[in-house]
Amino acid sequence: MPARHRFTRSPARFLLGAALACSLPGLASAQVGPAPEPLAPPVPEPVPGGIPAKSGVPQSLRWTEDWTAANDPEYRRKNPVERLRYIPLGPDDLYLSVGGEMRYYYQNWTHQNLGASADDGNRNLGQRLRLVTDLHLTPYVHIFSELGHNKEYDATRATPPNRDKLEFQQIFADVTIPIGEDALVTLRPGRFEMPLGNGKLVGLRDGTNVRFTYQGLRGTFILKHKLRIDAFAVRPMQLLTGSFDDKANPDRHFNGVTVSAAKGLLLPDTQIDVYHYDVFNKVAKFALLTGEEHRRSWGVHVTGKSGAWDYDAEGTYQTGSFAGDRIRAWGFNSDLGYSLPATTPLKPRVGVRFDAFTGDGKANNGTLGTFAPPAPRLPLFGDAGYLNFSNIIDLYPNLTLKPAKSLTLVAGPEFFWRETKNDATYAGPTNYPGIRPVGSSYVGTGYNLQADWIVTKNLSYRFFFTRWIASEAFKAGGGTSSDYIGVWQQFRF
Repeated sequence: MPARHRFTRSPARFLLGAALACSLPGLASAQVGPAPEPLAPPVPEPVPGGIPAKSGVPQSLRWTEDWTAANDPEYRRKNPVERLRYIPLGPDDLYLSVGGEMRYYYQNWTHQNLGASADDGNRNLGQRLRLVTDLHLTPYVHIFSELGHNKEYDATRATPPNRDKLEFQQIFADVTIPIGEDALVTLRPGRFEMPLGNGKLVGLRDGTNVRFTYQGLRGTFILKHKLRIDAFAVRPMQLLTGSFDDKANPDRHFNGVTVSAAKGLLLPDTQIDVYHYDVFNKVAKFALLTGEEHRRSWGVHVTGKSGAWDYDAEGTYQTGSFAGDRIRAWGFNSDLGYSLPATTPLKPRVGVRFDAFTGDGKANNGTLGTFAPPAPRLPLFGDAGYLNFSNIIDLYPNLTLKPAKSLTLVAGPEFFWRETKNDATYAGPTNYPGIRPVGSSYVGTGYNLQADWIVTKNLSYRFFFTRWIASEAFKAGGGTSSDYIGVWQQFRF
């Protein structure tokens, strides 16, 4: 068995619990906490050297997959589409795994920028194609690649991350060095995806064809049942117009370290991470200034489950400098839920999400107070992606129902306020200033309906609808109401 299979779960269950169950990030709020033991498979670790998912199950993060099950002739007979997932090249630990993905994603906004720009209606059909290879050379070395092609059809307004010709979205090597029986170090040089923590402040950008990817070095130290240290020094990728021409952005860098205590080590049934992120951006834009930004984030993330309750909370404080001013900002995100007994019809979970991210309360005072996430998940608050995690307070009571084992519904109203009246709202995909409401801090209300249908482990559908109703203050600043509809069909093998 490869060395990366031997180590315990990471504290990142919240993000990847949903990926294991259905490979859809939108269900994370319903999947907080560990699965029951010993009946459930382990939750995959989204770090180099972490344990993979249950063998034979496609994942949202393809490099967490384990396809040793496909070496069994009976499995191959029952799953002919997955015959390429295990191609023996010699001994059992020397094999090639070949997989793929095809996703079509239709989206329609009546006002994608909520009136911040003229003629901001948009619709598009995104096509994401992927060819995945994972070459296992020894139990301690494997080389992963993900070749992608991305197109956008029938777009009213171009979305750059939807358009990228033939390109290696990911290509990296994992080299694992065991240290005795209870520890290992894994180094990952190359180009890779890198969701961190609960995937909110540093996420995937799954709302577009091309996810966030980085180029550089990532390393992980794991001490079994006790500790994990994950460190990285990377640059975000620039998406260029041709084939095989994407490159690391020379004007940005993203470095950081996360220290994670194993579940239950410090608090019962609770996992705790502390982290430091360092972001440099040569050209950043806020409501009043554009300039060079060097932003440091210091945070703690806590997640767990106690009986019928699940919880996930994260607090972040930011320092640094922007255009000659100092940065002092903070952010908080949380998700609390209560699941009724499994025998209850529809298996309801009642949840509430509360988020707060600071804005700049005083202009021209030498301090920027606007919070800015390093690489926020897209979709953001909802799939419409109207607002970013800057100068915003969000309250989302929601209800999750499961009419069938393969179908999950989530619905509820979502309320938004500015954290300070002295700053603007910020657009979701770009984090550029959007509307500056007049008067009240209340921004608007979104009514959300989400449906995720897992037809098979390979095929899934997702539907998301938001009716956004602008407040009078938001309208007075030039904003408007909007509707959003998004639906995707995704096939992975």
